[in-house]
Amino acid sequence: MKLKKCAALLLVSSCLLTGCTTSSAKKVDSKYVVASLEKGNKTKNIFADNLYKDIIDNSSNNSTVFNAVLQNLVDQKFPVNDDMKEDAATIIKQIKSAYKSNYGDNYKDSLNQALTSAGYKNLSEYRQKMIKQIQYANFLLDYIDDHFDDVFNDYYQQCAPKYVSLIKISVSDTSSPTDDETSKLNEVKELISNTDKSFGDIAQDYSNDSTSSKKGSLGIVDSKDTSGIANSYGKDVFNAIEALSEGQVSDVITGDNGYYFVKVTSTDKKTLKKELKKTDIDSPLLAYDDYLQYVVYNSYKINYKDKDIKKIVQEVVNKALEERKTERGEA
Repeated sequence: MKLKKCAALLLVSSCLLTGCTTSSAKKVDSKYVVASLEKGNKTKNIFADNLYKDIIDNSSNNSTVFNAVLQNLVDQKFPVNDDMKEDAATIIKQIKSAYKSNYGDNYKDSLNQALTSAGYKNLSEYRQKMIKQIQYANFLLDYIDDHFDDVFNDYYQQCAPKYVSLIKISVSDTSSPTDDETSKLNEVKELISNTDKSFGDIAQDYSNDSTSSKKGSLGIVDSKDTSGIANSYGKDVFNAIEALSEGQVSDVITGDNGYYFVKVTSTDKKTLKKELKKTDIDSPLLAYDDYLQYVVYNSYKINYKDKDIKKIVQEVVNKALEERKTERGEA
């Protein structure tokens, strides 16, 4: 990848460009015009060269420089294709369907409000963001596929993944359950403690969670999955999972909208590795390491034409990788 000073266009544009030339970019005196301010008959142009200098001179914008260069790399190596567009369109359809299911025919008002709160003008803008995220995920997946053993071993060590199953007993008010709710809870307790019936069979017969059809299986849960489990079932459920070893079953847990039992069914490394080998956009390997993008970026041989850009990017990457080592106790 070769970058010139017109990469400033990348740094100041809300839509990161894939190169240094564009037929729609306005030029005055051989300089790219990023924006123009008009007052009466006078026009003041803002040039990319000037913005470039401001960005380079302001060290607080180092992450902006890196993100722009990273996007340029992603655009070149993993350009947007029909599959990415189709995946984004599927996500949009799912969102619309979910909102329509929850809010009925007036779902568009609620959806637009949610988009505005998240900083998007409309669903089309959100779709473009999804395409970029899918593009970025492909950038990470390509590296993971090529370095799977190293990435998986690091994930296993850092995140202690487990196969987890769950039973939910829904109650209208956890502080004051009805007689029927209490009876069901006690029946499940008795089955877990004093029968040979498997946890999975009990979940299938008694659980009020959507996982009951899968015998209560939540799949792989790891220590980075705090928000996912906590948002769905409550923080105490996640904490219980963290505390359990293979084969152990929790006591009853008071969580969101009910009582819960959780079991760690397996922590077998070979089984986990085999499943995660089928990496896709939902793989936990994409999200477990906040520094993975720097590791992946550093795996490329980048040719810079601008020494200032090179210095800034290398400083950002090196600092991030040092932080990664420190967090792992390697520094």
